[in-house]
Amino acid sequence: MNFLRNTLKQARKDLKILFKDRGQLAVLFILPLVFAMMLGAPKAAGATNLVSVSGESKLSIRTIIVNEDEGPYGAQVDEVLRDIQTLRMQTAHSVDLADKKVADGDAAVAIIIPVDFSATIDANQPTGIQLIKDPTRQTEAQVVAGILREVLTELSIRAEIEYGIRAVYEITGALEGANPETIRAVHAQTMGVVWTAVQEIRQSPAIVVQRQDMAKEDRTLVASGLIFGFVMPIFSTMFAFFLVGFMAESILKEKEAGSFRRLLAAPIHPGSVITSKMVAFIVVVFLQMLLLFGICNLIFDMPLGDPLGLLVLTLALALAATGLGMLLGSLAQTKKQAGSIGMLLGFVLWFASGFTGFTIDLTGGVMQVDLPIEGFKYYLSQITPHAHAITGYIKLIINGADLGELLPNIAALLGFAVIFLSVALWRFKFD
Repeated sequence: MNFLRNTLKQARKDLKILFKDRGQLAVLFILPLVFAMMLGAPKAAGATNLVSVSGESKLSIRTIIVNEDEGPYGAQVDEVLRDIQTLRMQTAHSVDLADKKVADGDAAVAIIIPVDFSATIDANQPTGIQLIKDPTRQTEAQVVAGILREVLTELSIRAEIEYGIRAVYEITGALEGANPETIRAVHAQTMGVVWTAVQEIRQSPAIVVQRQDMAKEDRTLVASGLIFGFVMPIFSTMFAFFLVGFMAESILKEKEAGSFRRLLAAPIHPGSVITSKMVAFIVVVFLQMLLLFGICNLIFDMPLGDPLGLLVLTLALALAATGLGMLLGSLAQTKKQAGSIGMLLGFVLWFASGFTGFTIDLTGGVMQVDLPIEGFKYYLSQITPHAHAITGYIKLIINGADLGELLPNIAALLGFAVIFLSVALWRFKFD
């Protein structure tokens, strides 16, 4: 009982000291809100519509297309691909330019439609479309290849039917002597009848397979809420870890003033001194999230997700941040050094998390976010607590995940907390 009372008493003292420093309060509470507003408000201002968010992640793949074909089939492929939401199509006027864009990382894949594409199809000869892939983005390239395969299958069916119609009329001589316009009109009319029949067969097949998706239904939410649901976790997590420097400075300041020695001379357990520091700064993290998420919820309709999931995830984040603060406080030699390293750590870990160069696309009423999903950047992000915290908040707010789905992120953050605290306690000295 005395342990708890002493811990809370010391934590209250630390909070009073922190809240007297207006500069620190501005950094912890005002700056993340300002950054989030600067980034999210311009997009939210023009996004008053509703946006669909699937329970599964949405891909948005930058794709270059070069259409060298002057016939109808190349144009059809181009048009169909541009209507597919997953692909963010850009046109290049030469194969060399498309190749350069893929090599520079501006696109995951380039689609090259050859010059004789339509003519070869009309002659019922085999043809193909070239794909230029970025070898470091194989997953995205495979997705594009699969989509293109489906598009070409549909086109191939139409081409086979059209070729068959032409062949039948030529063999029977039914249109012998007719002028070209009449022949084209009859071919088009016959194609229309046959293609309508094909579509009817597709819609009413002899065997029907019913598919029931047991995953969560798509959620339709206010676009501004979704934008801030992505932006706010990034900046709130970043500034939660700015506590690391403040916490380490506080520890070094008390060491230099001899406060720890005086506390140990009193009938106070050493663990109470350390725990009180952590409790104080855990409270600060919760206050940060309460203020920042609360404002975005009230003003921009940002969803907050499962309350229990939000509570446990924030606690795990707070433990990881305070654990790192304790670690820095046990290793740094001076207060100034602790503050400088803490600020540097905050930026380095944030940049390494992979959430700095993101883009948000609301095209087609679906929120699509470009983030690293493989390669060096992805694996680097996984060794930072920031990535696990931000991913957890995005799953919670945007995808509507519950506590069970957040457990991998929570476990990762708690793992970081245990590592940081273990090393901190091993190296910690009270004088």
